[in-house]
Amino acid sequence: MNQSEINSILTDMKNQAEVTRYENRTTGTSELGQDAFLQLMMTQLQYQDPMNPMDNSEMLNQQAQFTQIAELQKLNDTITQSNQLLHASSFIGQTVTLIDPENISETLEGKVTEAKIYKNGASIVIDGEEYPMGLILSVKETPEETTEET
Repeated sequence: MNQSEINSILTDMKNQAEVTRYENRTTGTSELGQDAFLQLMMTQLQYQDPMNPMDNSEMLNQQAQFTQIAELQKLNDTITQSNQLLHASSFIGQTVTLIDPENISETLEGKVTEAKIYKNGASIVIDGEEYPMGLILSVKETPEETTEET
């Protein structure tokens, strides 16, 4: 393999990395996802020098790091969902004011009776209706109901 072939391979790898960075910018993420990592690894394997292949221990190390990153991302997602549910459940029993999704110039007020979690976020339930947490404008303590004795 001569120097011009090596330079061509390095240029291809740099271009692939730039494409991946551009795709990540357009999708709003700066993380190197599983697909991008595997794509870069396959490109690296495709262009490696057959007379001097990648060391097995180096490849195993990269695979171990990839697995560790994937598991950390799953753990982070789980923790994020737990935090969202905890946050939403802290509103149960409280009176909230929120934007009316039917008419954004109006507000609604009611006592939160339930919290729900979904993949894309948490929501609260007021009078049997479900509302996303992002609509909440204010929270106040619900006054305790008093019973009159006669």
